[in-house]
Amino acid sequence: MLFFRGKESEGNFSDFEFNKKVIICLTFILLLLLAYGYMYGTYVGVKNHLIINDELYYISEVGYLAPAVFLVPFPIIAIIGGVQKLLGKENNKTAKHLIKSLLYGVPLYVAFSIICSFYIEANLKNHGYTYCSWYKYSPTRSPDVWLKNSELCLKVHHYVVSDVEEWFEWHNEQGIEPQLDELKAFIAKVNKEQGR
Repeated sequence: MLFFRGKESEGNFSDFEFNKKVIICLTFILLLLLAYGYMYGTYVGVKNHLIINDELYYISEVGYLAPAVFLVPFPIIAIIGGVQKLLGKENNKTAKHLIKSLLYGVPLYVAFSIICSFYIEANLKNHGYTYCSWYKYSPTRSPDVWLKNSELCLKVHHYVVSDVEEWFEWHNEQGIEPQLDELKAFIAKVNKEQGR
């Protein structure tokens, strides 16, 4: 393969000290996990957020997942650079490609995150969903919550949100339309259990 040809580098993996070998191996594993995370996030973002399943009653939407595909080249090129180093090959060109992947990937990710957020919001509204701010964990980092029935958007305290999310997810899985009276009774029960 083209990436694994080239001049021999001065250092070879077998010549490194034990501590350096451990750091290289851990970094390699971390980069593999990062690449997997970006690819899985892209898959989830496209499957759950760009392609709307309008049979769901509750959607927890994260618009920044789908564009993660633009960040995938970074860990992959870093892994290639690491393998080159392990094989004792020079990896200066790979390092340049790594920098380019960041210079192009990060701005594309940011731009497409904004575009995806607007697209997802418009698409959800077109499918009859309404935004519910009460079912968010925090105003900045948690997913946006969209409901098929706007009456189900009840004012709740943040400590109940995870229970309400599980309740809605169960209804989505069962294909049972949630009822307002059932939701009110469930929230009252959770409040009572938590002594609130």
